[in-house]
Amino acid sequence: MFMNRLSFAVPFVLASVLSPAHAVLPTGTLELVQRTGVVGPNDNIPIVVRLTLAADSTPLTFSSNPLTGFATEDIPTSGQFWNPETEQNEDREFASVTGAYLNTFYSCQGTFTDICGPSANYRFDFNLTDSAEHPSINFRESFELAPGASFEYTLGFFVPLAGGAAPGVYRWNGTGVTLSFRGLDAAGNSGDSFSAMTITSGNSLDPGVAFERTVVAIPEPSTYALMGLGIVALFARRRSALGT
Repeated sequence: MFMNRLSFAVPFVLASVLSPAHAVLPTGTLELVQRTGVVGPNDNIPIVVRLTLAADSTPLTFSSNPLTGFATEDIPTSGQFWNPETEQNEDREFASVTGAYLNTFYSCQGTFTDICGPSANYRFDFNLTDSAEHPSINFRESFELAPGASFEYTLGFFVPLAGGAAPGVYRWNGTGVTLSFRGLDAAGNSGDSFSAMTITSGNSLDPGVAFERTVVAIPEPSTYALMGLGIVALFARRRSALGT
């Protein structure tokens, strides 16, 4: 399994990777909304996910600039910083932590795309633009969700390639929400502590849980014309039989 990171009701836990001293963290579910459906070969397909906290969960509430909503022991002490000389990320101590943000990942499997790249039929695009029609959870630097409450967001889109997708059944599953921290090192460089906590989902492609779309072919214009002629001919015969 591969994953793309910007970085079903499937159980999740905000699982800490930092320290066993962390406080009790939120728990709940991730659920694919409108999991099945029928589309045309040229339709963009939004992937909508519902995040729901358990009724007995702690809240998922925080804001940045200044950073609030976390106990001191929940905040990482180091992060990944880009070194332009080695062209690699390296771990450094945070001199200060300036904020936190939510992000998502996409598990590169299934039949929509080919590994983490476009297939002959679709490519996957993260939803980076927050709108009323397609809310995004990516890079949110403040968030508020109470126990028992839900938040629906559009993870991204399966976009058909030129010429449209071939008719058939396509399946995919595997996503999650991450909580990361952003800070500065002693020299003032900006870095991130990636996936400090992760809301995970499953990856089964079983038809009972996977995101699924059935692509149906659109009749050619000539087919519509023939259908129209057939209807006209049928109407004419009925008029003739009635003597009108």
